Amino acid sequence: MKPNEPLLVITAANDLAHTVIDSLVNGTSSGGVRIAGDITLAETKALAREMTLKFSLFDLPRGGAKSGIRIPDSAPLEEKRRILEDFGRCIAPLMLRGIYYPGTDMNCNQEDLKAISRGAGIVMGSVTDTAYFTALSVADSILAWEEFAGLGPGVLNIAIEGFGHVASHLAKRLPKARFRITTISTRRGAVRNQDGFELDDLISGRKASGEDLIRSLPGAKQIGMQEVLTADVDILVPSARTWTLNENNAAEVKARVIVPVANCPYTGEAVEILHQRGVVCLPGFLTNAGGVYASSLFAAGLRLEEIEKISATYFIPVVKSLLRKSKERGLPEMELAERVADKRFKNRPVPSNAGFGAKVGAILNSRAPLLRDLSRSARARQIVESLRKLDFEIARYESEDI
Repeated sequence: MKPNEPLLVITAANDLAHTVIDSLVNGTSSGGVRIAGDITLAETKALAREMTLKFSLFDLPRGGAKSGIRIPDSAPLEEKRRILEDFGRCIAPLMLRGIYYPGTDMNCNQEDLKAISRGAGIVMGSVTDTAYFTALSVADSILAWEEFAGLGPGVLNIAIEGFGHVASHLAKRLPKARFRITTISTRRGAVRNQDGFELDDLISGRKASGEDLIRSLPGAKQIGMQEVLTADVDILVPSARTWTLNENNAAEVKARVIVPVANCPYTGEAVEILHQRGVVCLPGFLTNAGGVYASSLFAAGLRLEEIEKISATYFIPVVKSLLRKSKERGLPEMELAERVADKRFKNRPVPSNAGFGAKVGAILNSRAPLLRDLSRSARARQIVESLRKLDFEIARYESEDI
């Protein structure tokens, strides 16, 4: 999808906070609130565009948006929550009218989101933790590439830039006999163990020490932060900020495939360089999309094992179709996925009275167990049909189609 100007940009607090609405579908949009001491409007715009791509690719009825707030890591919790409440008051008209639904994102957890809602005058209930579902689609993307590549027996090495909550779930999902995490980073630094870190050490270290887990991992050797991106591994998982893969380091990347947790990890120049070198660049708006399509299934009441089965049965073939068609057409995986998402967005039907129907559905869904079951089945059918259709559209893609 070509980067057009967003529909709406709201700037607050002397340019310290931005809300960008990139697109609207049925009058609404959604996207997380990213908190960082140096976040820029340009980054927020790129992230909002990525949300449009993600929702379009998976045929989810909402537009893309994002918020960025500059709060230093050193800010006391009380000050952070006060700033977030002030921010909520600024965007209250968007939230109260259902134009924008903010979500969790980097450095913005469920309690932070509740502070924003309080400022907007909204009492927020429970918030789904999307980290597990994001890790689910990232893991399935890795498995799809492994199967497509037809690799023989052996262990594949992985580097993870930004070992956080999602990466902890990812470590649990990858089969130990076939995958080994040798290189990781957090905001505190980067470490390597060529023999591979014990997954239990990574998971327990993250739980106990957060960003500081790198200081206590057995067998860890300290390395430079940029060395994570250029590590001698098979699979690179960028899970940090935007544009960390760029024209300055793309020529040094040694991984065979890049499977992002992060949104917008590549610059356009990086994609071109990596594609020319034969490095597979899967789009983040595909690989991390479990955070929206799988979490929507969970919100509708599906059990985790049901969601995992849907992802394995219908999402993995989508990734393999993208890999196959990209190779066949000689197109970067990013470019092909953007083209398909753009076509889906342009061809999206806009039903009448969509807002009214959603409100009625929400009321009924909260009142009757039978109707909740019907809603669960309907959502599962909707996601499965969307994934099947996406697989078909990618498989039959020709340049003249778009």
